[in-house]
Amino acid sequence: MNDQRNIPFTRHDLFSTPVLLFEFERPEMNHRLRYFFSTHERFLCDDQAEKSDQGNLMEHASEEPALGELDSLFTDCLETYCREIGWRGDFDLEYQLFPNVAPKGHYVPSHNHVSHISAVYYVHTQPVDRPLLVSDEDVTQYWRPDRGALILHDPRFNASLCGGWHYHAKVFPRPGTMIFFPSFLWHEVTPHDSEEARLSVAANFFLTYRNVPPYLRQRQLTV
Repeated sequence: MNDQRNIPFTRHDLFSTPVLLFEFERPEMNHRLRYFFSTHERFLCDDQAEKSDQGNLMEHASEEPALGELDSLFTDCLETYCREIGWRGDFDLEYQLFPNVAPKGHYVPSHNHVSHISAVYYVHTQPVDRPLLVSDEDVTQYWRPDRGALILHDPRFNASLCGGWHYHAKVFPRPGTMIFFPSFLWHEVTPHDSEEARLSVAANFFLTYRNVPPYLRQRQLTV
C-alpha cells in the first residue's frame, strides 16, 4: 500500500483580502477634529447619521485645518495600500471623506461600499481592553456581542453554511487607528456604551487608470 502522506502537492492560498492597519499618534489633530464634530451644527442635527455620506468633509477644510492634515494621512496611506496590493501606474483619483458621529448605542448594520478601496480613521473611541485586531476566534465567538467592534465578515459568501470554512475578524480601534480594506469587504459596527460619541471619518476611493489602451474608446454618455 502506498504511503498517502507523501503524495506531492503545491499549496496556493488564493483570493486573499488585504487589510492594512496604521496607528498614528496625533492627539492634537484628534482634539481639534473632536471639537469640530461636537460643535458644528451640521453634525448635531438628529438626521446627521443618515446624511453623513451626502457630502464631503473637505467642503469644511477652510473651517478646520485639521481636516487637511487628515486628508494628507488618507492619501499617503492610500499610496502605501496600493503598493502593497500591487496597483501601480498613473491613476485619476476621486474620493469622498465623511464623518461617523455615533452616540451611545449606535449600530451600523453589515454593509460594503460602492468604490474600489475604503478606509476609516478613528478620532475618538471608547477604551477597551482587547487587542487592536482579533482574527483567530472560534466560530462561536462570531456571535458574541463585543462592544464597539468593527467586524470584518468573510467575503466568501456561504462559507459558513456547513461549518469549517467560516472566518471573521474584529478590530477594536483606538484614537489614531486607520484601516484600509477593499470596498467589497462586508463589515459592521457593534454598539458602544460610552456616554461620549464615537467619532470616526470614513473614506471611499475610486481609481481609474490613465494609461487606457488605445483600442478602448472613451466617450461621455448622458442618459
